[in-house]
Amino acid sequence: MCIPHGMSGTVSNGFVKKSKPQKSIKRVSQKEFEKGDPNFIDERKEVYTPKEKESFFSSLFK
Repeated sequence: MCIPHGMSGTVSNGFVKKSKPQKSIKRVSQKEFEKGDPNFIDERKEVYTPKEKESFFSSLFK
């Protein structure tokens, strides 16, 4: 004899689902977007210098 799925009722297995933090990002004002953050402190220790691109043959014959 078949028993319908809804007839047995719910049984708690003790599992508690943890709440996750929001995935939304705070929207910044248009002024801060265009001008940048006035409280920004640059903590870089070295000045960024882009590397020169090597040609294929110069890297091949090294």
